[in-house]
Amino acid sequence: MSKPNKAQLRKDIIESLLIFLLGFCLEVFVFCQCWSPWDNALIQGSYSGFSWLLLWKGSVYLVSLLDRWVDWLRFPLRRLIATAIGVTLLVTAATFINHFIFQYAIYRTPLPDIFARYSFSWVSNVLWVTYGINIIMHGRGFLMNWKQAAIDIERMKTEQVASQYESLKNQVNPHFLFNSLNALSSLVYDDQKAAVQFIRKLSEVYRYVLDKKDQEVVPVKDEMAFVESYIYLQKIRFGDNLQLSIEGEQSAGFVPPLAIQVLVENAIKHNVVSSAKPLEIKIAYKRADIEVSNVINLKKTKDSTGTGLENLKARYAYLSNVPVDISDKEGVFKVLLPVLNLKP
Repeated sequence: MSKPNKAQLRKDIIESLLIFLLGFCLEVFVFCQCWSPWDNALIQGSYSGFSWLLLWKGSVYLVSLLDRWVDWLRFPLRRLIATAIGVTLLVTAATFINHFIFQYAIYRTPLPDIFARYSFSWVSNVLWVTYGINIIMHGRGFLMNWKQAAIDIERMKTEQVASQYESLKNQVNPHFLFNSLNALSSLVYDDQKAAVQFIRKLSEVYRYVLDKKDQEVVPVKDEMAFVESYIYLQKIRFGDNLQLSIEGEQSAGFVPPLAIQVLVENAIKHNVVSSAKPLEIKIAYKRADIEVSNVINLKKTKDSTGTGLENLKARYAYLSNVPVDISDKEGVFKVLLPVLNLKP
């Protein structure tokens, strides 16, 4: 367990004293105006001060607890119901605890009389005040969540634009175009049917990148169709030295656009692809993930900005609580992409 932060502890103590004094002064000088005799004022004020302290701190803890369990933006009705139930339980418990302590410790009241004197009408009176406090606290939490969501959306848009830019840059870079056109020129003379197929696949690659530019997620089947078109173009260049194997039943969920393709592209970009050292890229559908892996056989020269994987992790961080799992063990580079149950 981590040590308590001294500054935070000091802040909590000062805040608690101020809340207690607020409840004390309001009771003694405003509500009952019972500042004389002084001993009665002390008891009445302390009772009120402890009530304020219990309800205030309990409300803060309740807001913190519900923030972790029920998100305002995703489940507003569920959060409203949970808040109403939580506040009612909190007020009932806090009111009884305060009543019990004062009756038992100050007035020496026998236990049966303590329960007999407890009235639920006190709960209803305090409940409205506590609802008011909680509306302020939960409203603040809602606004903070809304603000954070707006920031996350902007960050996601930035990452998405960066991803699209990186992908487009890779597809239209002189090497890719030169290799594609060079392969096409050979096919036109040798195999016109294959040349037509090549042009169709090249068109599909560019159309996919442009069509999906505004979507946060795409169906796995669409992404895989894009990956297969991309591999088709690359195989014209590398032939049988480049292999793609797909295992398992295709997932029915969603992934961010270009998520699988960027892993395939990275494998080709970073590893040797030759007759002596062919490259096999494996895509396996797991229960809740898609696994993309290849045996590591790195090129001597590097041609990468290193932003592809970081961008992919950032986009997943916005869309899901499940992170992208990247490993590099026993000579195999492996990435697990969570399949998302979202809609584009």
